[in-house]
Amino acid sequence: MKPTAESVRFLNEEARAPHRLPEAGSIDFPSEAGMLVELLVEGWEGVTLPGYGGNYYGWTRLSVSRDGWASSPDGDEFIRIGEHQNAPCAIVLHRDGRVGVSWSGEYTDMFAGFMEFVESLALWSTLRGWTVLSGFGLQYSEAVDFISRGRLRPVTVGSLTRWTRFDDVAVLEEPFLTGDPGRPPRVYVMAANPALLMGSDLVGSLPYPSISTIGQGFPEPPERWFRD
Repeated sequence: MKPTAESVRFLNEEARAPHRLPEAGSIDFPSEAGMLVELLVEGWEGVTLPGYGGNYYGWTRLSVSRDGWASSPDGDEFIRIGEHQNAPCAIVLHRDGRVGVSWSGEYTDMFAGFMEFVESLALWSTLRGWTVLSGFGLQYSEAVDFISRGRLRPVTVGSLTRWTRFDDVAVLEEPFLTGDPGRPPRVYVMAANPALLMGSDLVGSLPYPSISTIGQGFPEPPERWFRD
């Protein structure tokens, strides 16, 4: 699958790579899982990607498991394709092409495919410097209604992890990494102009709103990843 122009920019300008990455026009990630694993091993092993918010805040290193494919107790077959700087779970590729996480041998779905995972990281990178709101009780539909006021033609992407975005505002919803069905998804509202959020009825509806600036204080990747 050909990545979006924004994802190509992200991969070529923001990824930390142990070798030269493919030229922009030649980046193409196959949807078939076995072929994708081969490509990651041959051309993308050790590439480290920044995530400026959400579940994958920090750095993710692409690294295919040398132990090969594993099976969960529920019969899901998957292979590790990445590790995160902070989260003690593996980022894994399902045999059918989906991408999820595994903590201790189980499989939890997160993305429809590998490119959706990359595009999620790339989208966060375009929002650096924006103000982000999160908080318990924030609902995706309500947040989308809030940012849609007076705006036309949103861009919507994603499956379990999904975005609605305009030029100056965006909403992201993503499941908890633990996959706990009793916990609602996390929702984030991002705005280029913080005045849109400050004092708004959306912020006022939350018991404990959290507001911060995307990319502020972002960490460096672990040195150990570059000593292997």
